[in-house]
Amino acid sequence: MLGAFQLMASDEVFQSNEDSMSMFYTNSPSLKNDSGLNIKRFTFVNTTSLLGLVGSYYFVNTAWWADSKKSFHFDGGGSNILEAFNIGTGRDAKYAKEIDKLGHFYSGRIISDLYVRAIRWSGKTEQESLLWGGILGTAVHGFIEVKDGYSPTWGFSMYDWVSGSLGSFYPYFQSKSRFLNALDIKYSYYPRSNFYYDFINRRGNDFFDDYMNATFWFTFNPKRYKPTSSWPKWLGISAGIGVDENLNNYNLRMPGGNADWGKGGYEFYLAPDIDFKGLLPKRPFWQGIGQALNYVKFPTPAIRFSKDSKLMLIHF
Repeated sequence: MLGAFQLMASDEVFQSNEDSMSMFYTNSPSLKNDSGLNIKRFTFVNTTSLLGLVGSYYFVNTAWWADSKKSFHFDGGGSNILEAFNIGTGRDAKYAKEIDKLGHFYSGRIISDLYVRAIRWSGKTEQESLLWGGILGTAVHGFIEVKDGYSPTWGFSMYDWVSGSLGSFYPYFQSKSRFLNALDIKYSYYPRSNFYYDFINRRGNDFFDDYMNATFWFTFNPKRYKPTSSWPKWLGISAGIGVDENLNNYNLRMPGGNADWGKGGYEFYLAPDIDFKGLLPKRPFWQGIGQALNYVKFPTPAIRFSKDSKLMLIHF
């Protein structure tokens, strides 16, 4: 995936200054700070991030896994570094039909955006902020995986970390590629099945792990790719992917579990989408609202391609 990003970046490189970029970052009030680096703000952002990570680790270590913590291990169950790269053979390669990797990419994208805004607020340039967002997002995902490496049921997943890191650097890649600048990742969720909650007996919790009811979307906006086109600036084209109701037992990841690894079928979708940044007024406040709304795929008609293909009047 990284190679593909690099290829598109090299083919579609364009100027990174604010006058020539059509990126969504440039219109945000929290990113406009021309007074230079503010050491106090910069220190505040990084210190609070570090304290948050340390505090989370302390909570998990003392309150969550205090009586069940294991020695560090990878997702395959062992501590040998070679087990971190069990390509196509380990649990991590089959878990949730790999849809969870899009979840890590998506969360990395959001975490990075928050850091980009905070670092820009401290006075760094836009490009520096994008790089810092990628670095700090990667660090957060690395911390999460190290934490999982000591858990009784999970383990350090190299592929989860890589997916989250790519998502964290995605805003930076977007600043270098006209194609990627027009391509967003979005998420939608609708509980059409209760299997996940019934199976783990925690109704209402951890819905982000309920991949059976989730869809991840890649939305392309032609107007953002070619501003001179007559395409409506608020309209995008979305391609989505999810898994069907046969994805049973995917949440049992512990070594020796009896889960049906790899079970279930893919569902692909094609649908129109709304780009809220193109729909809302071009004012900093409204553009900030639009950017937040663009994390979620708005319900629209869709065509589903699967073992049960159909035209859907509305898909969430």
